[in-house]
Amino acid sequence: MRMSKSGGTGTSTGMGKSMDTRTDTRTGARMGARTGGRKGLALALVLALTLGVFTLAACGGSGSGSGTGAGAGAGAGAAAGGGGTLRAAAIFGGAINDGNWNETQYNGLKNLESLGYEIKYMENQGDTDAAQAARDYANEGFDLVYLTTNSYQDHCTPVAERFPDTMFVQINGTYLADNFISVRIADEQQGFLQGAIAALLTKSGNVGFVGGQEINPIKLGSAGFQQGVDYINKTYGLSVTAHRINTGNFTDVNQAKETAISLIEAGCDVVTPMANDASVGVMEAAEEKGAMAIGCGLGQEAAAPTTTQVIVVKDVAVAYDATGALFAEGELKRPDAVETFGANYDVVYITDWFTAADAEVEARVNETLERLRAGEIEISAAL
Repeated sequence: MRMSKSGGTGTSTGMGKSMDTRTDTRTGARMGARTGGRKGLALALVLALTLGVFTLAACGGSGSGSGTGAGAGAGAGAAAGGGGTLRAAAIFGGAINDGNWNETQYNGLKNLESLGYEIKYMENQGDTDAAQAARDYANEGFDLVYLTTNSYQDHCTPVAERFPDTMFVQINGTYLADNFISVRIADEQQGFLQGAIAALLTKSGNVGFVGGQEINPIKLGSAGFQQGVDYINKTYGLSVTAHRINTGNFTDVNQAKETAISLIEAGCDVVTPMANDASVGVMEAAEEKGAMAIGCGLGQEAAAPTTTQVIVVKDVAVAYDATGALFAEGELKRPDAVETFGANYDVVYITDWFTAADAEVEARVNETLERLRAGEIEISAAL
């Protein structure tokens, strides 16, 4: 089953009602496993941000919503005396139903409705288009504008300089200003876990990674995959070889599928993607060729119902929970540095197994995840 790529529009109000007609592709049971801890996780992140240790830093034909409400000015927030409806917008580099990077951010944007925000978005926006979209949202008086991929940063920082009363939140950015907050997500940790699990599962001793565009988050994920395989080899005395290919594309499902097939035919019996919309092609290849698959986004098991082993999720919605809550309280300020959020805050996590995993494999995966959460495993974020 391939997920829809239709553009569509979404219009929502700050009262938590939505006119968006998209279908959630994710499995209800796995959603339920995550939603219980959302408030506590968001609170922990808010506390971290308030204490000044904040830095979140990856990964829009357009779909857009519309609404009403007056802008409050950067950092003001309703609780600090803004009085009107808070308005937040997001600019996506891909489709909001990609089951991966963009979808988790869209979920984060939707979460802001519970805080009284009115939301609006555009999807499938190129870098220069993103700058114009950011300018348009600022002109319309939006309080918060989320920039969902690091490639937007250089194009949108000049926009932020022209609109000091709008707060911009850059996902996977490096720039900091009074009205420009960068947030870093641990892409390398997701890749590390994908590589570690693949190395523990393989029978052939060869595992494959298919990335998308060669932007920093994908490069980090690919490097993390290699380090995950190396870690398992060293820790458990194995000799697994990692094969990594970036297709240079986030939307070409067939290209990703053919790339994965080439890896499988070359001997890889475990494959895993990090390619946004195109990731489904890798899962389809695994299903057709009988290789084991490790997903990178909720719902991808639908494309490989008999061969998906587990999914390593990177839930970027947490960044929206934290920054949106702080802004509403008038407390979203320029931090001293950019801190990474990953497995330590369950931003990066592993779903339940879709197949009956070998007990030893599952135990080793759990041990690796706990060590990663505890900060006992160092993963290089150098490109």
